[in-house]
Amino acid sequence: MANWIPFVSLSLISIFLLIFIVMKNRHISAHIILFWLFISGLAYVFEYIIFVLYNSYSYYPHILSNDYNDSVLGSISSQAFSVPIAITYIVVYRLKLSRILLIIGLFFFIETWFIYSNLYEHHWWESYYTTFSLVISVIMAKTWWKLFLGQTNHYVQLITLFFALSTISLSFAWILSSILEIYVIPVEHFANPTRDLIAGNALYIWFTTYLYTLVIFFRNRNWTYTLLTIVFLLSVETFMVQHDILILKSSIMLLVLPLFHFLMISIGRFYYCQNFPTYSEMQRRRTVL
Repeated sequence: MANWIPFVSLSLISIFLLIFIVMKNRHISAHIILFWLFISGLAYVFEYIIFVLYNSYSYYPHILSNDYNDSVLGSISSQAFSVPIAITYIVVYRLKLSRILLIIGLFFFIETWFIYSNLYEHHWWESYYTTFSLVISVIMAKTWWKLFLGQTNHYVQLITLFFALSTISLSFAWILSSILEIYVIPVEHFANPTRDLIAGNALYIWFTTYLYTLVIFFRNRNWTYTLLTIVFLLSVETFMVQHDILILKSSIMLLVLPLFHFLMISIGRFYYCQNFPTYSEMQRRRTVL
């Protein structure tokens, strides 16, 4: 059996599960999708620390020719789909402890099978670390889901939006930077050049996503702030190019990043403002009450 089959199969099963959850809970479908992206965004932070910075393990889906990008793709299969969607299912359906333990046990079994099938390799990571992190993740997710549904705390809404949007921006930025190599932001710390540019790119995209989030949440109906944000980021990127912090495939590619920023803000603004209260709306509600 080809290595890619288990990875693709698990991702497809997870996506079908997410569709099922959304279809069965249409009255909160927007909340479910945003919450799934939020959990994925947290998982990306976790993966950045243990996988990118500290080389915890490697995935071997054998889909991409570059070994490190291939491993990152395997990580995305796990951290963007399988684990976050399973946690979303647990939270939305308020599963009992016995069923939660069954799902965590299933992940332990899958991880063990992947290791013995040479689809996945531990460097210093241990399977019981995965089990422990899943337990903590479920506890955290249950608490956050209750706060998120309440829609009364603007900090909860803001943080949820940031991590959800970071899932999208980091995923697309990885394609632009690592796969297409339109631009790279190396940190010059790791021997593997792909790992090095992924480490630098992620830090910059978290910074840009923070600005996207502020515009969407606090200035959701004012496109002037969107334009100012993009101009500011273009100025930063021009400075980075001049000091060899940002390296472009060609000078014309400097125009790709402002388009990327505009796209991310537009996607976030459309989805979030259509379905969730922004800061101004929360303040208006409190004034009325």
